[in-house]
Amino acid sequence: MKAILINPKEEVIRFISYDGDYKSIYQILDCRAFECVYPFKNEDTIYIDEEGLLKDSNYSFTIRCDDGTTISLMGKGLILGTDAEGESIECQSKLDDIKSRITFKGKVAISEGDRGFTVVPYEEYLKALTNQKLLEILNIKGNA
Repeated sequence: MKAILINPKEEVIRFISYDGDYKSIYQILDCRAFECVYPFKNEDTIYIDEEGLLKDSNYSFTIRCDDGTTISLMGKGLILGTDAEGESIECQSKLDDIKSRITFKGKVAISEGDRGFTVVPYEEYLKALTNQKLLEILNIKGNA
């Protein structure tokens, strides 16, 4: 059946063929567990890596939902349709429509704190990390 794959690492959105076996979703998303996001009114669903925020870094994208809000998602996304019984069916969404709703955010650094997750562009994270290490080195030499 027809599905849409969102690959934020390669910044590609394309149709793929899905065999209907939920076990294939693990392979497609390259994950151990998946969850569903419901941004559409047409009963299409985005399957994502449930542990996407639990990694030190990941590739991210945002999608504009039918209600006008924008949500950030981590890792690959797989869009499938859903029937009245909750079973996966061919997606109803149009590829060009999905492409117009997606903004790729590139690689991001992820940290978890008391107030939830913090996501920053990976380049900013590396710069901050480098600056912190330089300050530590300067402080050590300054105190010696």
